[in-house]
Amino acid sequence: MASILNNRKYWERKSLIEKRQNRLSAYYIQVYNNNIIDKYIEDYFNDETIARPTQAMLYGDLYVLNKPQVYEMYNRIINSKYTSDSALQEMFVKNKAEARLNTIVEAELERINKNLDYTERVLATHELNLKEYQKIAKRENKTANRKNIMERSVNDLDFIRSQFGVNIPSNVFSYRDLDTTAEALNRQTQMNATWEEYDAINQEARSQGLPDVYTEKEWIWTNEGQTTRHSSNDGQTVDFYDYFQCIHDVTGDVEPLMYPSDPNGSFENTWICYCQFRAF
Repeated sequence: MASILNNRKYWERKSLIEKRQNRLSAYYIQVYNNNIIDKYIEDYFNDETIARPTQAMLYGDLYVLNKPQVYEMYNRIINSKYTSDSALQEMFVKNKAEARLNTIVEAELERINKNLDYTERVLATHELNLKEYQKIAKRENKTANRKNIMERSVNDLDFIRSQFGVNIPSNVFSYRDLDTTAEALNRQTQMNATWEEYDAINQEARSQGLPDVYTEKEWIWTNEGQTTRHSSNDGQTVDFYDYFQCIHDVTGDVEPLMYPSDPNGSFENTWICYCQFRAF
């Protein structure tokens, strides 16, 4: 097993599999977001009174969509042969998973609300052609950017803007797809759960009067994700509870990270990073 974990191809395959899993999860979140926007636009044209989805409904739906993957990641700690299966340990792990799940849902909920704000502004200030919108939405894939579809289906957009000075300042009303956000949040969760698993095994050993099982860790660059910004970190080894000195290859900046995609790190170093780390 040790030889497998030292094999670069193992980590490259592992990272690729995790990226596919995260993108699949992100796909469902994006489809949910688009369905919310589509229904809101259709209701706007079909009903006299329009009501946005309640926050409780949105929160509940996002909770259900994210829960299986988040709990699967953290359940590795409970299922590990190196940790106890006590009720206390299980409660500890569930609390960790629940806290992370709420963080994910809140971030996605904020983005959906901003997308609804943008949609409301478009409907209030432009003459949107519903049939044209539906035709474009149906023709394109399920995760197509709804902002682009709205803009393309507006009648005489340039004329309306020139006549009435209508504009939608990007710094006030923004619209962004959720897939990138969801993918990045899932990646952070994967790395956080891996860290928690290693730490739980060490804590279990200490409770039995034994030395830590894991005393060091190594950064592994897999060349997955959006950029190659962390190739200089490949092979960097530190004590397990010390920080990696993460080098951003583009800017040259150095930032302490407990592990790749550490949620406490900067956006530049943690967003869509598919580096790995191994503990030994």
